Amino acid sequence: MRIVAIGDSITEGYPYTKNESWVTYLAQELKCEVINKGINGDLTEIILERFRRDVLSFNPTHVIILGGTNDAYANYPLEKVSPNFTEMVSISKEAGIIPILGLPLPSLVPAEEFFLIQYRDWLKNFVKTKGLLQIDFYTPFLKRLEAGEESELFVDEVHPNLKGYKLMGQTALNDLIIYLKNT
Repeated sequence: MRIVAIGDSITEGYPYTKNESWVTYLAQELKCEVINKGINGDLTEIILERFRRDVLSFNPTHVIILGGTNDAYANYPLEKVSPNFTEMVSISKEAGIIPILGLPLPSLVPAEEFFLIQYRDWLKNFVKTKGLLQIDFYTPFLKRLEAGEESELFVDEVHPNLKGYKLMGQTALNDLIIYLKNT
């Protein structure tokens, strides 16, 4: 099994290096190759533009697609963002790669969270109707936020700290183990 994780700064591991990202944690725990193709600042349209180069060129078995936070920061409506996810899933399937969609983390900025709620709702429905796999990065963070623990997970209003990235890695691992047991 070879996995490419593609996305923005939250996949890359910002403000740390890729070695501290959830992707590295996942690779160490799964004991397989997980390639980090997160780039700080990328919108979903940019992730789509580089998708063939950054995913197909590695001939992975799976791709984890996580994005949308920068789109929310830019106030992009769902109608501008959802086609990017749809196209990345189509490209994956055409190439025989199993797409896995990640639900974006909560943002502590209400204006961004307004858009992220719409993106997450659409992603959940898309995954369900298309029979796709999903990693729910959102719910574990939401539970911790509801417990008043945001300072334990974030370095700013959007990016996880080291503990937050570890939680993301554990979440990805748990969701993937459930998937692998069922295949």
